[in-house]
Amino acid sequence: MSDSTVADAMQPYLDYLDKEMTIQGILSAFCVAAAALVFDRILGADQVNASPLIKCLQGARFPFVIGAILGLILAALLFYLQRSDLAWLHGQISFAVTHEMQHLPIPTDTSTLADALTVGNSWSLWNCYKAGMSFLAVTAAELALALSPSKQLQSERWWIALIPFVGVIIFLAGLWLLMFNRDFRAPGAKKVGVNNLSTAKQHRRKKLSRRKKPAWSDPHRH
Repeated sequence: MSDSTVADAMQPYLDYLDKEMTIQGILSAFCVAAAALVFDRILGADQVNASPLIKCLQGARFPFVIGAILGLILAALLFYLQRSDLAWLHGQISFAVTHEMQHLPIPTDTSTLADALTVGNSWSLWNCYKAGMSFLAVTAAELALALSPSKQLQSERWWIALIPFVGVIIFLAGLWLLMFNRDFRAPGAKKVGVNNLSTAKQHRRKKLSRRKKPAWSDPHRH
């Protein structure tokens, strides 16, 4: 495959990663803005002039409002981490393609093009996105509890507010185990030795740690 063909073949996938990074950035910004809005309009409202609904949310339903804000903040963080992972993959692919076009050897501490594409095709690449959407579901559940007309929620019940978080954590633990298992069983995983984003970064750190230090960097060398 010629150099220009390699670059042309990778460009659509790099464009796709660019779009996905933009989407993750938008989702992260939305979650931060929504959390700030909920905090300002509910917790920051004047209790004297507030409506009965706001007073209820500031009082008996306070744990659920806090749960909703926390869910939004965690979702924003996870969407940001997903964007960071995609940017890392974008950089690895771009670096590998550039080296191939310039006929330069791939450094031992850098992923090859095959490694990067295997990571891009892994199920676990999108773990942070799935977790972010799950915590948005937690936020929806917390808001539903906060607005519920049930009389059983008239007093502060922190343990009820924790139920959606515990449920999502258990769900994500099972989902991540399933995704990692699928990645390790993938046909090309054993061939390249890098089957998902986590192991790819570990692989790179191990390569960096094995690199020989130059003689001048050894303070004990005379």
